[in-house]
Amino acid sequence: MQTSRRLFLKLLATTAISRGLLNAVQAAPHQKTFASGDALERGDHRFALISDLNGPYGSTLYSPTVARGLDLISELQPDLVLCAGDMVAGQKISLTDSQLEAMWSSFQSTILNPLLQQGIGMIPTMGNHDASSQKGASQYVFARERHQAERFWERQKSRLGLEFIDAKQYPFQFSVQQPGLFVVVIDASSAKVDRAQRQWLEQALASESRSSDDCCVVMGHLPLTAISQGRDRAGECIEDAMHLTDLMQRHRVDLYLSGHHHAWYPGELKGQRLLSLGAMGNGPRRLLGTQRTSDPSLTLLDLFPATKTVLETTFSLKTLEPISLNSLPKQLSSKSFPTLDRRETSWSYGS
Repeated sequence: MQTSRRLFLKLLATTAISRGLLNAVQAAPHQKTFASGDALERGDHRFALISDLNGPYGSTLYSPTVARGLDLISELQPDLVLCAGDMVAGQKISLTDSQLEAMWSSFQSTILNPLLQQGIGMIPTMGNHDASSQKGASQYVFARERHQAERFWERQKSRLGLEFIDAKQYPFQFSVQQPGLFVVVIDASSAKVDRAQRQWLEQALASESRSSDDCCVVMGHLPLTAISQGRDRAGECIEDAMHLTDLMQRHRVDLYLSGHHHAWYPGELKGQRLLSLGAMGNGPRRLLGTQRTSDPSLTLLDLFPATKTVLETTFSLKTLEPISLNSLPKQLSSKSFPTLDRRETSWSYGS
């Protein structure tokens, strides 16, 4: 981790000097110049968005790209991290309770504690490898994993720096309000988001605690439509997603945030703004209709309340440079799922 940090800082300094920008960077601490040479303006509120950190089944180790991502987060200093799931490597019935406990312990020591020690809180979302909601014979197939995840996050709850609005079913579904941000987390750790949860989501979005000045984000692990190759099939996207899309539009949700497909894509589905996060860890995938595997990545969200605008910047964890929006196809199409249109990464919220 320290090596990548020194390399990052060296690239930062070299670029600034070569372009005569060092004095400007020192004089303007709200801006930072990255390896690409582009100045990044800091919003009044800054959030780092990550997903899919886990390694192979049962692993307590994380890939080098996760370490690089943590280093980058340390440099960017967001107010908060939003994680769209798959923090550990579960979803295997043969894993013992001690193995599950060891994975969560490793997540805490490797990822969560270093963030919290810097004063950076986290909003977690349960992924299929954390606490799958898949059912068989009316029971959870991975009930032990859900129990272990619930125990772990209950112990962390008071440490996360969150202002909970509704936490009765935390950590599976809950809502929080942070400065500039209203977040509703749903349990989309499998394709089934049942009627009861949709009713709860509607109530959460209608909460009196929600301010018209906040950017409203709904976060779940599975996406509403297909993003990547190999995952454009049943079970890999939320069922009856258009009903959920209509619900979010009625309640003026600014962004639906998801992981699982391991490929970054800012999209729009029937007028609803979506963001599929790239994998921070193992297993990046190819976007539909493309030949190149997506880079491991993380996304930065800068909010500017005075103008109610958002700027998204997505960084490759291979190059530490922002990824160009124009490198993505204009549409993602699948025979079995609704088409997703590429959208701009600078947008207005609350409208």
